[in-house]
Amino acid sequence: MPWVRLHGTKDYLDMVAVLEDFPRIHQTLNLVPSLLDQLEEYLAPAYRSDAFLDASRKPAAELSEQEQRFVLEHFFMANFDRMIRPYPRFHDLWVKRGATVNETDWPAVTKRFKPQDLLDLQVWFNLAWIDPWLRRRDAALTRLEQKGGHYTEAEKGVVLAAQLRILGEVLPAYRGAQDRGQVELTCSPYYHPILPLLCDLRAAQPGLPHSPLPAVSFRHPDDATWHIHRAMESHAERFGRRPTGMWPSEGSVSEDVVRLAIEQGIRWIATDEEILWRTLKISPDPALRYRPHVLRRPEGELAMVFRDHELSDLLGFVYSQWEPQAAVQDFLRRLGQIHQRMQGSAVPPLVSIILDGENAWEFYPDDGRAFFLGLYEALERDARFRAVTVTEYLQANALTDTPSLPTLFPGSWIDGNFGTWIGHPEKNTAWSHLARVRDMLAALPAPAAGSPEAEAHAHAWRSFYAAEGSDWTWWLGDTHSSAQDDEFDRLFRTHLANVFLFLGQEPPEWLAVAIKTRAVRPAYEPTAPMTPTIDGLETTYYEWLYAGRMDLRKGYAAIHRGRQILLAVYYGYDREYWYVRLDVDVAALQQLTNWRIRLDLPEQRAAVVVEPTAGGVQSTLEGEQSVALACAFQRTIELALPYKPLGIGAGHSFALRVELCDGDDVVERYPSQGAFRVAIPSADLEGAMWSV
Repeated sequence: MPWVRLHGTKDYLDMVAVLEDFPRIHQTLNLVPSLLDQLEEYLAPAYRSDAFLDASRKPAAELSEQEQRFVLEHFFMANFDRMIRPYPRFHDLWVKRGATVNETDWPAVTKRFKPQDLLDLQVWFNLAWIDPWLRRRDAALTRLEQKGGHYTEAEKGVVLAAQLRILGEVLPAYRGAQDRGQVELTCSPYYHPILPLLCDLRAAQPGLPHSPLPAVSFRHPDDATWHIHRAMESHAERFGRRPTGMWPSEGSVSEDVVRLAIEQGIRWIATDEEILWRTLKISPDPALRYRPHVLRRPEGELAMVFRDHELSDLLGFVYSQWEPQAAVQDFLRRLGQIHQRMQGSAVPPLVSIILDGENAWEFYPDDGRAFFLGLYEALERDARFRAVTVTEYLQANALTDTPSLPTLFPGSWIDGNFGTWIGHPEKNTAWSHLARVRDMLAALPAPAAGSPEAEAHAHAWRSFYAAEGSDWTWWLGDTHSSAQDDEFDRLFRTHLANVFLFLGQEPPEWLAVAIKTRAVRPAYEPTAPMTPTIDGLETTYYEWLYAGRMDLRKGYAAIHRGRQILLAVYYGYDREYWYVRLDVDVAALQQLTNWRIRLDLPEQRAAVVVEPTAGGVQSTLEGEQSVALACAFQRTIELALPYKPLGIGAGHSFALRVELCDGDDVVERYPSQGAFRVAIPSADLEGAMWSV
């Protein structure tokens, strides 16, 4: 995906470069090490690419039909009001394609675009993602913007070369701002994990008391230590000094994180004010909001700042819709009110304004340039305010007499909890995958130092640490969604699969199954409890009458070769068991030499496997423990699953996928994407039904 490259050319350089004209404006800028890795990968000697850059570089006249569709589908991924509509040719191309395109319409849409259209789109997509101020500083880019269209391949090359040149200027600009004393650079843990959850998944419970958490144990503070320690080492290698402060990923904090930060030499961390109020169990109080706090623990001492939620969100989400000067005036007015309210404070109040550094500005006119200039000029003029880094404030104002905060409430800057990363079945499945792979890794014997095996193990661990990053679970569940949801899911599972590949092993089958479910509801839900006879026959008309049913021949996009074998799934329940009946093409199934049917229950980290034996069939529940199940096959396949080993029962719902394999080949899979969402009626409904 292109986002590091595109944000690198639109946001990262100008954010720090604009400060050169305002020497009294000091800022704290936080950089994630894994982001910097990716920035550097685009440059010498690696010269890595991405799929969007590959599609941009290819001559428009040589794009295949599939590549043309890729360009038309993805090269309008930009803020419409600020990055497409202002440029007539870019906007005309968008109109020509249409705001949305149905799957069946793509062939006709592709035919509407001539090579010159595609070339202009390649240029405009990449040009619009370069910050307007940087475009105006470059005569060649200014000329291309003014030309508007009918570009040549050589002119496209100018734009792409400018992108890489800008990327190469980013880190030197940040180090320069640091070295002249205007900027404090801090870091986040290496692969941007949610540290409290790495230390102990149970940290999510206080903020999510009613959300189901994964049924696995994940308590690995050593992993959190690695992410912090390696981040600080990487930071020192790039910027010549270790950071004194840290923005824990997404402002995620807990007592475990405080302890680890102290042990690693971090002097201060930051999060949202909601954590402060939940820690103190009080209503918001300006006297406590606008000063740093101290945490004195057996391991040492740590300062903590809590962002002003309202002011930060005004910059992030509101002022982009205002005229820049009106936004600046409103912001100064609000700071003035805080200044007036805090008259008489023993120490100068510290107003902490913290937001994602790149996400807001594409919503502002001119990428926020006029707002920045107006704000910084006003702050430099106004004697009431001084823009300082956190460390500058702490050096000037000792916290010796400040009382220590009590036990810290574990949470993040999003709703004061961890619901963005845990609690939804998809998110919980990802944590279960992490726990499963880590248990395997930890059980391996340590290889001899310096051996090829030691290098392979190191690569395996790095892949695992990358899978602990927060972005994977961010895009699972229903809290956030993007056009790349499935790609994020695939990348997460790829990192875990790479653990096995580095060790010379085949990744397990369950890592090939998508976590991101497109929940498919069964055609019919169960209408009453039932207890069938497990004999492989429809013993009576009434035996499965009350069952739920999924007709696999209707709309589930089965992956099969030739004759369809799995035809329907029936399911029902009683007080102790969940029952399944599989209707199959018996003759076609028996023609397979090594068939196996798998009912995958990803949220329970379990699967039911049905396979033939000399005397019929056998079925096993594979999970935390292996359990033999009652199973029979004559005209249908019937089986009974006890609730207890699955951890389910009345009122539960769970994901179900069905696969038919022949040896190692998947012959059919239902649904082909996502999972069926299967429900067991609640205890109240069950009791009512039993009483009828």
